[in-house]
Amino acid sequence: MSQAVTVTHEANVSTITFNAPPLNLMNIENLDALVDAHREADAHPDTRVMVTRSGIDNMFCNGLDPSYVLEHDSEGRLDIFRAIGRLVHGIFALNKPHITVVNGPAMAGGAVLALLSDYRYFAEEKGRICYAEVKVGIPVPSGIIDLLTTICYRPYLRDIVMLGKNMDAKAALQAGLADGVAPADSLEAIVAKQVDRLSRLSPSVLRTVKAHMRAPLLPALKNTLQGDSSSHEFAQYVEAPYLGEGLGALVERRSPVFKL
Repeated sequence: MSQAVTVTHEANVSTITFNAPPLNLMNIENLDALVDAHREADAHPDTRVMVTRSGIDNMFCNGLDPSYVLEHDSEGRLDIFRAIGRLVHGIFALNKPHITVVNGPAMAGGAVLALLSDYRYFAEEKGRICYAEVKVGIPVPSGIIDLLTTICYRPYLRDIVMLGKNMDAKAALQAGLADGVAPADSLEAIVAKQVDRLSRLSPSVLRTVKAHMRAPLLPALKNTLQGDSSSHEFAQYVEAPYLGEGLGALVERRSPVFKL
């Protein structure tokens, strides 16, 4: 497992911590490590609730490392997005109740990571979420859009996926992406309260209910960004005019210029 990802077990809670300073940027190694850590937590015999959090103050996850993506050719970039696909299906298919603590920005891939849990609690001051893919020249994958439609309120969906709307904690709560918002010094208390609620319920019943709720989305999410074409609709966008221009502009601190 990557040194950036750890899993600890205490009483009936398993905590998965992502700690890759300063921004928790994603690469293939830590994407796969996140899947392994969550599966370990899900399989632990004493665990009733999983909690995903950042080990960095005021930062949840800023998504893929742009320089890492740019240094790969098209096939290498597809491999990176296949790892995102493994993350999506691997975590969404888990059995036990799952909470994410969004203590800072959750951007692009970080927003996807947060979306995969059952509950999301945001720090009032620093918590943010943004499906920023469109801003760097790629679409939000169709399976993720399908999942968003089951979580966020419909009027918000358009701007979330078409404009990459950057939402603070209160806006995320209004949109349905957050289940609770609290000042940083109170955030752990509301997370602990939800852990306690879930821990009192039958693990078998929760597992069955969660499986029924998630079953309709699992086939699409299993295929998200997978296969030789890495989901035909998506593969073309890793090329220079799209992702290359978007990430290049991000690294160079300029506005991207996307052509027709």
